[in-house]
Amino acid sequence: MSGLGSELRGFGLSLRDALRVFRLAPLALLLVMVPEFVQHVAEIGLGMFASDEAFRTLAQDPTRWAYGTAKLVGLPLAVLFTARVWANRALGRPGWSLAGVAWRPLALGLIVLVVCSLPGSMGLGFAPAARLVLGFGLTLLSLPGVVLMIAGILGDRAFGLRDAYVRGWSKALRIALYIAPPWLFLQLLHEANHTAALGQPDALVWGLMAFDTLVVGLMAAVAGTGAHHGFIGPRGINPEEVSAS
Repeated sequence: MSGLGSELRGFGLSLRDALRVFRLAPLALLLVMVPEFVQHVAEIGLGMFASDEAFRTLAQDPTRWAYGTAKLVGLPLAVLFTARVWANRALGRPGWSLAGVAWRPLALGLIVLVVCSLPGSMGLGFAPAARLVLGFGLTLLSLPGVVLMIAGILGDRAFGLRDAYVRGWSKALRIALYIAPPWLFLQLLHEANHTAALGQPDALVWGLMAFDTLVVGLMAAVAGTGAHHGFIGPRGINPEEVSAS
């Protein structure tokens, strides 16, 4: 199979397996879906979907954001445990196990991200164009750090800092390609659900918000599955075992 064909196959398997997370590891997705739905309950109770004006007025309501904070915590946890489910499944371990996490590359990747973020947080007096170039360059330099963190989450103890900056670029690109297109589509659908609910009867609003909760769960499934499948590459994905029905 050609390189492009292999990558397309991997992308397809990543999408398919993201959907399968709802059956294989629903508890991982509930980490974000429960606070998402509870936030929608609060929004409906506040009358946020009564009109476009009400939506804008209540967007920063403290009650809404209290649940929104829980959702923002739940989302990375759902992504983390989804990625772990696939790593554990490949090794025959319980899906929720964190025993295989490689803490050293995870910590190194976090350090890379922190170091790359420091210049932007120091308020250096660069011209706007210079700040833009610096920000872009530091973002690129931080990408291997993200890959290093994913290696740690997936339990790859052999993947070190040098590997991240030598072999990590292709992994970063693949992970982005596996996650970004479906994530962008789902994000637009997420926003469209909110817009479609404005001024609608209560039954339709509840239905749209229930569907929206599933959309947010799928976003977490796409990110966690894409991180795992993108890191190991299409040749490492076993459709008979890792993607077994």
